[in-house]
Amino acid sequence: MRRLLRRRRGSPLSKPCSACGSAAECGYSEHAEEALENIRPFCRRCVRRQLGVDYARFGGRAVVVQPVAGPPVYVFQPVDTYRHHCPEHRISDDVLGLLNHIARTCDSCSEAARFVWVESRGLTGATFGQVLEHGISATLLAANSAPNSLCAGCCARRVCDALEAGKISYLEMCSPSGDEPGFVLPMGY
Repeated sequence: MRRLLRRRRGSPLSKPCSACGSAAECGYSEHAEEALENIRPFCRRCVRRQLGVDYARFGGRAVVVQPVAGPPVYVFQPVDTYRHHCPEHRISDDVLGLLNHIARTCDSCSEAARFVWVESRGLTGATFGQVLEHGISATLLAANSAPNSLCAGCCARRVCDALEAGKISYLEMCSPSGDEPGFVLPMGY
């Protein structure tokens, strides 16, 4: 908790966008749990551009949970790394199961699909731990529409559209990177 309070005091949201100078609405980092001084402040327009580049460069496949207000961060976690730290949590197995059933083409545009989009109804700052512990199938899939297979461009666009529609700001956002399978989830640490 102290770590989160320290993050809020030196929040990237209190600074101008590092790319264009506009008011910052999100903090952006290359990796989850980045040191505060390495989180760059971004406005919505610049985070949209950055996420588009990041999702296109990502060489793996990932489950992406729709952004939701409440949790302080929206970050990518590689499955193997997460499983190493929390082997008792079911989310890793759920993510791999969802990725094994990904469609070949995007549900929105017919490009090659590499992402599974999961709606976030029921996910809050108080319940994200249940999603990690019990998995997506027992929590989010029980309360939302069936997941969608998406290409990089459509997935990044959905993330950004959800941020704008909900006026959601995160202290830290990080995109999928590398080529390991993983998940992007609103959460806290």
